Amino acid sequence: MQNNKAINMTAATKGWFLLITLSIIAVYLPEFVDSRSVTIMGALVIVALKGQQIVDIFMELNNAPKLWRTLFLSYIVLVPLIITVIYLA
Repeated sequence: MQNNKAINMTAATKGWFLLITLSIIAVYLPEFVDSRSVTIMGALVIVALKGQQIVDIFMELNNAPKLWRTLFLSYIVLVPLIITVIYLA
């Protein structure tokens, strides 16, 4: 049991660092990219990546029944996709 908890803490720490890194990239992305649409698309990709990390690591749905994990991950993909379609329309 203790070894399993240590693995979860290691994954959570790595996930936390990834979330911080992605947040910093999202903040500074407009400084380095001139195109507004590329900035928005980049932000939406970052949202999807961060959502996947939260679902799998912090909510621990990677061990949950497939239906629940699929529902949460599809939400993370569908919302940015809908925003993209609205933005491009």
